[in-house]
Amino acid sequence: MQIFGKEQYTVKLFEEEGFLWKTCKRCGHNFWTLDMDRDICGETVCEGGYKFLGKKVAGGWDFHESIERWCDFFERNGHLRVKEYPIVSRWRDDMDFTIASIADFQPWVLNGTIDPPGNPLVVPQPCLRFGGEFSDIDNIGKTGRHLTCFIMGGQHAFNSKRLITGYWMDRCIELNFKFLTEDMQIPKEEIIYMPSVWVGGGNFGPSLESFSRGNEIVNSVFTQYEILPDGSYREMDMTVIDVGWGLERIAWFTQGTPTIYEATFGPVLEWMIEEAGVEVDGDLLSRYSVLAGLLNVDEVRNISEVRKDVAVNLGMTYEVLEERLGPIEAIYAIADHTRALVSAVADGAIPSNVGGGYNLRTILRRAVSLNETFNLNIDLLELMHKQIEYFSKTYPRLKKASSIIAELFEVEKNSYRGTMGKGRKYVKRLLEKKEKVTEDMLYEMYRSRGITPEMVKEIAELEGKGEAVSIPGDFYARATITEPVAATKIEEEEKEVEDLAPKVKGLPSTQPLYYEERYRWKLKAKILKIINDKYVVLDKTIFYPIGGGQLYDTGLINGREVEEVFKVGKIVFHQLSDVSGLKEGDVVEGEIDWKRRIALMRHHTGTHILNGAAKLVLGEHIWQVGADKTPKKARLDVSHFKRPTPEEIEKIERLANEAVMKNLKVTISEMERNKAEEQHGFVIYQGGAVPGKILRIVDIEDWDVEACGGVHLSQTGEAGLIKISKVERISDGVVRFEFYAGEPAIEYIQEREKLLEETAQTLRVPIDQVIATSERFFNEWKQRGKDVEKLREKIANIYLEKIEAEAEEVDGIKTYVNLEQDIGKDEMIMICSRLGGKKNFLLVLLGIENGNIILVGTSPPELEKGLRKVMNEASRMVGGGAGGKKGLIIGGGTRKDKVNEALEFLREKVKGILIKNSTEKN
Repeated sequence: MQIFGKEQYTVKLFEEEGFLWKTCKRCGHNFWTLDMDRDICGETVCEGGYKFLGKKVAGGWDFHESIERWCDFFERNGHLRVKEYPIVSRWRDDMDFTIASIADFQPWVLNGTIDPPGNPLVVPQPCLRFGGEFSDIDNIGKTGRHLTCFIMGGQHAFNSKRLITGYWMDRCIELNFKFLTEDMQIPKEEIIYMPSVWVGGGNFGPSLESFSRGNEIVNSVFTQYEILPDGSYREMDMTVIDVGWGLERIAWFTQGTPTIYEATFGPVLEWMIEEAGVEVDGDLLSRYSVLAGLLNVDEVRNISEVRKDVAVNLGMTYEVLEERLGPIEAIYAIADHTRALVSAVADGAIPSNVGGGYNLRTILRRAVSLNETFNLNIDLLELMHKQIEYFSKTYPRLKKASSIIAELFEVEKNSYRGTMGKGRKYVKRLLEKKEKVTEDMLYEMYRSRGITPEMVKEIAELEGKGEAVSIPGDFYARATITEPVAATKIEEEEKEVEDLAPKVKGLPSTQPLYYEERYRWKLKAKILKIINDKYVVLDKTIFYPIGGGQLYDTGLINGREVEEVFKVGKIVFHQLSDVSGLKEGDVVEGEIDWKRRIALMRHHTGTHILNGAAKLVLGEHIWQVGADKTPKKARLDVSHFKRPTPEEIEKIERLANEAVMKNLKVTISEMERNKAEEQHGFVIYQGGAVPGKILRIVDIEDWDVEACGGVHLSQTGEAGLIKISKVERISDGVVRFEFYAGEPAIEYIQEREKLLEETAQTLRVPIDQVIATSERFFNEWKQRGKDVEKLREKIANIYLEKIEAEAEEVDGIKTYVNLEQDIGKDEMIMICSRLGGKKNFLLVLLGIENGNIILVGTSPPELEKGLRKVMNEASRMVGGGAGGKKGLIIGGGTRKDKVNEALEFLREKVKGILIKNSTEKN
């Protein structure tokens, strides 16, 4: 059977309704239709643009009504409505954002680890696509249909030997047709089904794209086959109905608005247009929108070239089209970008220079750039609050962004201003040197300097060189940078599993007692096997193996040191310092280093306590991106857009210790993944994605809950004191807290107190006067510095008079080259700096300071190159080199014995410079 033939796409509905299988006369693709006279497929290009605009159907549904009507239809038809997943894909470690509804169930449902929450099910899933294969940013505002942030209506059914309540193609297209014709009230003759093939992630299957009047409303994918290493394929153990409805497209189609943006943003867009004072040319926009579907950088190299053809069809030049539509298209893009930002921020993502944060920063800066380029004067902060207010009617989680969006936006805006300030200078210099700014130059400025192409174009136009810059239509698709996420997770040492695993084959699993009996520090156990004369496998153990973000336990087994503990599969290996005298079958006594264990438990649980406190103080966007716990101290890395203030740090520490003093219960339980997500939400993935069907949940009552391994305390009170020792911004968007818990915290405070006492003794004042005395000493030191500076100026003035009086004049240039043993480097620099402004003075001073030779010189501009070369040679003579900025040359070395030789060399060479200059002038 030909797997992609007509029969693969012949569903029961097509036979019952009498659909015809035709071939498009324009593109050659096959399609199904009920219209006997139709000879073109439903693709927008073949259709000649959008044909549904200006025609309201089903009464017209807004954004919210479209979602509710779609969900209601499928609930009425036996589907479970699943609550949407976050737009930040916390449950996965292979992507930053949720790019499709099926991503909600990858990999755990699709690989059979867990069952789906319902079968079949639907989920109105917010998605964010920006970067790589799914970059739409260049299309935003121009095609009329593209969105960076959008709602995918996921319609899914799962089929396997065990999952038998799902369905396949017949039922899927039956429901599809019913919704389109009955709920959306589209005449059935106007529905076209386009057969296609979907491929991704090593799987593929047939798909049917549903079109009407030039608009693709839904794509029904039937994931059925997996590709094998040899290139062949076989049917998957689990086949999946993976249907992605464009819910904004449904709203757009039913309303018949000029673009998808009016249908999606509704009153928010109306406010933006009024705020910007933009006069929308309704007639032009309507005529253009019909053809806008022809624009797509996925299919054409340069969107600008296609827009030129559209302009001709509209009877105007490309420049006029850009001028008249530019402002409204900029407003569309700004609406999309700000919605994407608040959606991501609400789920804990923040702009930064790495990973998904880089993409968020890009769209925010692009929004700011478009706002300024077109002089729209839209208050972007107010806009983002309006986005939150409008879209939270269906997605209440967006309200989480309200508390931090203002501060975050201010930080990002200031950062952008700094980048652009430097960028303007750079672009101006570039335009002075280059007649044309190439695409490569635009990419370099964008990637390394953060300068958007729109900004380059604006600067060029201000400089009267607008023709020097042409922005590629697919610029952002090609310029996307996705760097590795800045994470600082503990790296667990990898073992040679392939070597050790065969040697324990057949052994029973080690009984782990370190969780259920975590306060036990001694046990007796039987040796099951000794491997490689250093590894001991016991029938049970209290020694915790490395993993779950925690170090292994150490201690003794029959008096031998336990150096390391790790797991291979379900077998725990104890690496001993010496195994002599031990044999398999022996019953041995194990004793863990309890002081080390309890310190690790305190620091591990303390990390959860501190994370909860940081979230309370800094905001819901706080997520753990890394952690490290040792017996001595611990660190916690969290996502945050700036370094916390001293007041915020103090409050975080105080709240953490209040949680300790409340002696909150720490409940540890094993839960199925679905139930854990349903009960606690995706906050359980604070430490990153966790594999497996069963998750170990550590729940500090009313404080923090995470899926986490490691050995934890039973009550927060056991953590003792928590003391933050250091807070720093280790990278863009990541703040590190270093802290101590328990005894190490007490030791740290005692050390600080000791330092304070020693400082008080040194200053010879009581401890309570250390600050006042230090301030007095500092002020006196500053005043002394000012006095020293005044003295240096007086010394410099005295020497200036002496130098000017003793300088020789050669052909109008005064020259002074001498060794001055009574002044230092600062005074020499001061003297040369003052004379450097005189075009008729060449000066070289030598001095000795702290046992080193110092050379400082200056000259008229035309002699500086020669003097710099001579001073560099002289500096090498004394064991060093020379450098310095324009107008001031500084050099020297360490060989005092060569100072007189260097002086004579300089005097001779300077005379040569002057003679050469005089000869060239005459």
